[in-house]
Amino acid sequence: METSPRVMTGWQLLCFSLLSAPLAMVNFAVVSFVPTFYAVDLGIGLATVGAVFLFGRAFDIVTDPLVGALSDRTQSRWGPRVPWMMAGFPGLLLFVWLLLSPPDGVGALYLFCVASAYLLFVTFFDVPYSSIGLEISPNAHERSVIAGTKGIFQIIGAVLASVASAVFAGQMGMSLQMTGVIFVGMMPMALALFWWRTPRQPRPPAQARPNLWKTWVDCMKNRAFRGLMLAFFAVQAANAMTVGLFVLFATHVLQAPDLVGPMFLALLLATALFVPVWVILSKKIGKQQSWITAIVLCCPVVLAVYLVGAGDTVLVLMISFGLGACMTCDGVMPTSLLADIVAAEGQRQGHSQAASYLALKNVASKMAFVALMGVAFPVLGWAGFDRDAGSAPETMGVLLLFFAAVPCGLRLLVAGLLWRSTARDRAEVPI
Repeated sequence: METSPRVMTGWQLLCFSLLSAPLAMVNFAVVSFVPTFYAVDLGIGLATVGAVFLFGRAFDIVTDPLVGALSDRTQSRWGPRVPWMMAGFPGLLLFVWLLLSPPDGVGALYLFCVASAYLLFVTFFDVPYSSIGLEISPNAHERSVIAGTKGIFQIIGAVLASVASAVFAGQMGMSLQMTGVIFVGMMPMALALFWWRTPRQPRPPAQARPNLWKTWVDCMKNRAFRGLMLAFFAVQAANAMTVGLFVLFATHVLQAPDLVGPMFLALLLATALFVPVWVILSKKIGKQQSWITAIVLCCPVVLAVYLVGAGDTVLVLMISFGLGACMTCDGVMPTSLLADIVAAEGQRQGHSQAASYLALKNVASKMAFVALMGVAFPVLGWAGFDRDAGSAPETMGVLLLFFAAVPCGLRLLVAGLLWRSTARDRAEVPI
C-alpha cells in the first residue's frame, strides 16, 4: 500500500479540505458553547438541555448508518457521495442559522426541533463528504496527509468560533450569531471549490450487495474496526467532557469567564502546530503507537487543572496548549486508521463501504457526547451550576471530576487496550 502513487495535488488537497472549516466551526460551537448558552443564558436548564441533545445523539444512531449505507449504494454520474451532499446543503444552512441565532423567548421545544433538524442535515452532508477522504487515495501515508490537512482546516474552523467568543466576551448570543454569519458566508464558496477541484469518483459498479442490516453487521465483524470504535468512543467521551466544560471551568474555578476565548485559542493553536508532528511520527513508529503516545501524554496535562486557582491565567493557558497538542492526534490517527481498514475491506470485497464504516464511527463519536449531556450536565445541574451556585468546595470537586479525573481514567483505559492490541497483532505476525 505504501508504494501506491499519491493521487491529489496540493491545490486539490486544499480545495477538498476547505469544507471542513465551516463544518468544524459549527460543530465546535455546538459542543462548546451552545449547550451552556441555551441552559444558562436562555434559562432552559442544564438537565433539560442535556436531555435534548441526548435524544439528538440517539437519533443519530439511526440516521448516520442509514445515510452511510445508502450513500455506498448510490449510482449517479457524479459518483455516490455528491448527490447526498447537495440534498443536505440547503437544510444545513437553514438550521445552523436557526440554532445559532434563536429569537427571543425560545424554550426547550424550539431547541429540540432545531437541534434535531441540524443533526439530520449535517449527517446528510458530512457523512458522504468525509467518506471521500477515506477512499480517495490508495497510498497509506497520503491518507494520513489527507486526514491531517482536513484536521488543520477543522482547527481553522474551531479557531473562528473561538475568535467570535473572544471578541464578544461575555455575550454568548452575539458570539454564536457571528459564527452563524461566517458559516452561511463560507459554505457556498467552500462547496464550489470542492466541486471544482476534487478528483471525481467513478460510478460504483452495479452489483448485488448485502442488505443494509448485513452491511452493518459485516462492518462490525471486522475486529480491527471494533477495536477502533471502542477506543475512539472512550477518547471522544473524555474530550467532550473536558472541552464541553471549559466555560464552567473558566467561570467557577478560574473565575475569569472572559478567558474562555483565549483558552480555546491556545488549545487550537497547539492543535494546528502539532498536526504535522503526529503525521511525521506516525510514519516513523506507526499510527497506533503514535495515538497511544498522545493519549498517555494528555493525562498529566489534564490532571494539572487540580493545581489551578482563581486568576491562574498563565497556568491555564499552558494546560490548554498541552491539551491541544495531544488532542489533535485523537482526530488524525483514528481517521487514518479507518482509511486503512476501508482500503483493505474494499480490496477484499470488490466495492467500497467507506460511508458505512464512517457512519458507524460517527455514531461512536456522537454518542461520546452522551457522557457530557446525559451524565455530566444533569449532575452539574443538580450541584447548582445552572444557577451560578458552584462556588462551594464540594461543587468544585464535582466539576473537576468530570473535567479532569473521569477523562483521564478513560484515556488510560484506552491506552492499555490499544497497547494490548498492538502486542497481540505483533505476536500474530509469522516469523
